[in-house]
Amino acid sequence: MPLVEREIQVLKAIAEGASYAEIAADLILAHATVKNYAHSAIKKLGARSQAHAVHLAYQAGILRRERHGDHAGYAAHLYRGEEPCDLCKAGERAYRNSRRQQRKEAA
Repeated sequence: MPLVEREIQVLKAIAEGASYAEIAADLILAHATVKNYAHSAIKKLGARSQAHAVHLAYQAGILRRERHGDHAGYAAHLYRGEEPCDLCKAGERAYRNSRRQQRKEAA
């Protein structure tokens, strides 16, 4: 059975080191609801712990490491067919400006 969006959001927050209380505050949910989503995701993934569930979710491609705010993050958005976020657009501008400056100095 696939994970629902909230289970994925909770797993992502767990992967980033957030506590149930922090996740509940961010997602505007009750602490018990976050705990239920986490336990449901762990069960669906067949994991033994939260850490194991996060590992399995990365392996399955449910979670992915994303870069933001630099040239690589901008390129990753384009590769996935997404509109780059503002942070990545700014990082790309800074990258291009630094490359332009390097070319000027080399000439």
